[in-house]
Amino acid sequence: MPDALATTDAIAKPLLEFGRGWMIDPSTRERAAELGLPADTPFGFWVNGRAGALGDVSAAVAAAAIGFMSPGLVERHWTARPDELSALDAAAEYAASAANWGRNVLSGMSDAELDELTGLCIRVADAANPSVGVLFAGWRDVALPDDSAGAATVAMNVVRELRGGAYLSAVHAVGLGPLGAIISTDDPVRGGPSWAETFGWAGPWPDVDADARRDAEDRTSAIVARVIDAALDDEQQGRLVTLVAAARSGMES
Repeated sequence: MPDALATTDAIAKPLLEFGRGWMIDPSTRERAAELGLPADTPFGFWVNGRAGALGDVSAAVAAAAIGFMSPGLVERHWTARPDELSALDAAAEYAASAANWGRNVLSGMSDAELDELTGLCIRVADAANPSVGVLFAGWRDVALPDDSAGAATVAMNVVRELRGGAYLSAVHAVGLGPLGAIISTDDPVRGGPSWAETFGWAGPWPDVDADARRDAEDRTSAIVARVIDAALDDEQQGRLVTLVAAARSGMES
């Protein structure tokens, strides 16, 4: 387990940043506009693309699955989806946007490396109980693109959603809840009052609890590490760390 914990912690930030890269990329927002989704913010596609993997559920269910965005803002984006665009189609389009971005960013990796990365991510996803996260369960069923770079990009997002689901459970377990976790996160990209407002929340804000926030991260890593420990041997874990790092470095080139 210590090795699996190290693996989990080593891939957490690169996967987060890699996913953020394609989610906020201008090309993703351009595709949102073509689909009739609001393009003045990346969150219309973010809500419908992520939660769309659940199918045509209610806005309340989509908000519960996403967790960290206020239910009111989720509802606003969820109900803005054009009638001709189903939820599942929105998820498929989101995956296609990710894949298109990944084909450029991952051009420095060989197909063999990308196929290996995809295979390792699939092993991790298949070893996880889908109840770890609702969005993870939905995205595990999203079809992978046929090409190596596209498949690796989407497969990495599935593992990203695995950690996201575990983290949502963990913040509840430590008593923070989603809003408390945002306020207690010392990261301007995804924490503090400004980010809470971006996600549709309004004050007064709960007290910052850095200890509980660290506890939530530790619990999250423990959940994911158990999955990785069951799915991959030590050599495979080392390869996963190396390949995820290589994918993340492609964003800098």
